[in-house]
Amino acid sequence: MDMEALSADDYESVHRASRGLAARYGMVTLNAMMEAWEALVEDTEEGFDAELIWEYADRVRCRRWLAEAWPVFTDRIRAARQAELDALDARFQLATVPLNGQADDARWHSRRPRLIEGDTLLELPGSWVL
Repeated sequence: MDMEALSADDYESVHRASRGLAARYGMVTLNAMMEAWEALVEDTEEGFDAELIWEYADRVRCRRWLAEAWPVFTDRIRAARQAELDALDARFQLATVPLNGQADDARWHSRRPRLIEGDTLLELPGSWVL
């Protein structure tokens, strides 16, 4: 993203989104949440560690933040980051399966990792069982 092309209004839209969502997510930045989403996608692609299953829902919060913040951003910010977000979403879709009872096209909040590594004898959440 060409940061020099951004205006004060662009930066303010990011700050406004961060402030508006701070009560639920803490004070975070767009870059931090994109990086967190990328890290979760990578972990999911590689095989999600069974010992971290109960942290998964918390880690998906970064994508919820992005969904809630996206409409607040200026068109320029959205245009600059949309391809990156779409690519991560597509990778996530491929690395996950819908939760039990959800449609195949379920969004991030209704999907679980396709590959779970580690101690698979750990109790999985009910919605994760096929």
